Amino acid sequence: MVIVDDHEVFRNGLRDYAEVAGMQVVGEASNAVEAVDIVLACEPDVVVMDMEMAGGDGLAGIRALASERPDLPVVVVSGYDEGSRVSDALRAGAAGFVLKTCSAPALLAALGAAARGLTVLDQTARRHFFSVLEAAPTPVASPFPSLSGRERQVLTLLAQGREPSRIARELVLDPHTVHNYLSSVVRKLGVGGREEAAALARSHGLGTGFASRPGDP
Repeated sequence: MVIVDDHEVFRNGLRDYAEVAGMQVVGEASNAVEAVDIVLACEPDVVVMDMEMAGGDGLAGIRALASERPDLPVVVVSGYDEGSRVSDALRAGAAGFVLKTCSAPALLAALGAAARGLTVLDQTARRHFFSVLEAAPTPVASPFPSLSGRERQVLTLLAQGREPSRIARELVLDPHTVHNYLSSVVRKLGVGGREEAAALARSHGLGTGFASRPGDP
């Protein structure tokens, strides 16, 4: 893993816990700018990223890594738990959000889960994240009535240019579940594949903004 945090004490503590647990720390950075170079050089299987750092915005670092290494999970470990921070991190491409108040074993378990391709949110972050989604406005009408609410949500993110792995992270879904939704969308729309589905969605005005949480699964 690579640890990105501007507090040396936190980096040292997490590195010690990780190494005792058998997890290798291959690099450290004190800001998001230097983190990108270190990650590209070290090729870790997971990144720990603080949101608020002197000398570099964590969100910018997440976006940069999502662009350079879209399959690399980045887990935000933050001292702030506002719902907007959680949703901002997931939209930027983070694979999870964990508070610094969590225990070391819980944090290491979250990092291991993220490295296996899962989206991880601790209990507080999950509660705040879904409170933001519940407060988001629901679209008045859909141009694709055959799609379920979740399928429209996945299609909208696809039309915005999101890769399936990133859609899974943003919606806190298993990647296989997202692939199943996409297959259903392609079938229901009668198109030849995901690219055609995305193009059709954009032609009907989808693909702007962040989709709200649907009422049906």
